[in-house]
Amino acid sequence: MVRRLLTALLLACSAIVALGSAPALAACPASNADLQQRTIAAADVFTGTVAERTVAGNTTTFTVDVDRIYKGQVTGQQVTVTTDSRPRACGRPGLQVDTAYVFFTEVQGSDLVIDRRGGTAPATAAYVAQVERLLGQGRAAAPPAPVKATFTTVADAPADALRVAAPGAALVLVGVLGLVFVAWRGRRRA
Repeated sequence: MVRRLLTALLLACSAIVALGSAPALAACPASNADLQQRTIAAADVFTGTVAERTVAGNTTTFTVDVDRIYKGQVTGQQVTVTTDSRPRACGRPGLQVDTAYVFFTEVQGSDLVIDRRGGTAPATAAYVAQVERLLGQGRAAAPPAPVKATFTTVADAPADALRVAAPGAALVLVGVLGLVFVAWRGRRRA
């Protein structure tokens, strides 16, 4: 009798353990979307390396150094991406610092958000090649270095101030002499 009771208790405990994890999986069902559907659904698609990871409450925040932008309005070389870190949520809180990923983000308010169903995954050469087949080569997150201007002299060296002022001084002298002459002529006739 005791043996049957222990067997029943063991069976009940194993059922609780086995079925206890099912709701966690059921809370975030797997996505049947292929890569093309995920790129269409994403607001932004870009590659980048996780520079920093912080957890505050139920949210994990990643600071990402952006490498290439394939889709969306991501601006700047660094962005902040958030995800839900609750156990039964669909978040991706396990991204590793100093690891490159392809990010498929959604915009919620002013935040870029990722989850397990979105397509965010390590940036392997094969995965990046698949993304580039769908979205092209993308654009660099860093703007190209500005072209340095070069100046070429097209005339002689600038003249010194005395050479520039000499013609003006000559005209003033001629004007004064002209006034003196007109004044002298005017007195002589009178």
